[in-house]
Amino acid sequence: MTHSICTADADEMLPYFQRLGKTLLAPNIEPRARLEQLFETETGEFDLDLGFLTQVDLENETQRFEVVYGSHEILRSGITAPLSKAYCRKTIKDPEGTMAVSDALAEGWEDDLAYETFELGTYLGTTVSIDDELYGTLCFADTDVRDDPIDDKEKALVEMLSKWLEYTRDHWDEPLLRETRIDTIEGRTVSSDAIDSMMSALVSRTRRVVLMTLLDTTETSTATLELQLNHENARIHLYHSQLPRLADAGYIEWDDDTDTISKGPKFPEVEPLVQLLKEYNTALSE
Repeated sequence: MTHSICTADADEMLPYFQRLGKTLLAPNIEPRARLEQLFETETGEFDLDLGFLTQVDLENETQRFEVVYGSHEILRSGITAPLSKAYCRKTIKDPEGTMAVSDALAEGWEDDLAYETFELGTYLGTTVSIDDELYGTLCFADTDVRDDPIDDKEKALVEMLSKWLEYTRDHWDEPLLRETRIDTIEGRTVSSDAIDSMMSALVSRTRRVVLMTLLDTTETSTATLELQLNHENARIHLYHSQLPRLADAGYIEWDDDTDTISKGPKFPEVEPLVQLLKEYNTALSE
């Protein structure tokens, strides 16, 4: 079964990202628990039993399984395996940094040490980097062969999830799996009400365009936004609905005298979710 978001239309995508965002930004939950929650939902979506994050040590040619979700006789959290026996050795060598194996035996893995060790029939993995250096891999897998082959959209999706891990590490300035709570962003508590506000901000395509534009610039103009929106009533909606709502929420600052929009004091709170949406849209368009 192909991941539901990969066959969904545009209207169905936002609820998925809303649910995903609540998992990734849940207050008072440390990173390891968030990852486990992510794996719990996404293994079901990918129709694969296992989800895991690894740390790769190229110098010692080993792979440590840091977080593992699902039941497997050998593949468990905390174990270290030779990289030569890991599917991920080919993932980190792939030019795209992502590898999919829909049917291991049919694709020639029968005599490979990785298959002999873990016997994964289906595997989908991508690299995770921290400070532009390889950290490890984020993977989904199953000992059985999935009914539907893994497609390019699913590869794009797992790459987007990896980008979230990288982004989280950079933005919160915390170790990826530090055993402490992470419930603040730049010194502000992220409450359930704040998360609901973020979800509300992203419901509108127009508001998403405004926030995505501000990811790459400190300031933009309504004229630039109108060109991106490309519909007759863009200016009316911007002035009378969308910009006031974003300004009231604190996500933007709007100078209506100069028609310029810049990041507001609460933009860092919504930024991870906006980045998540942008990464997925970019991956699908490539």
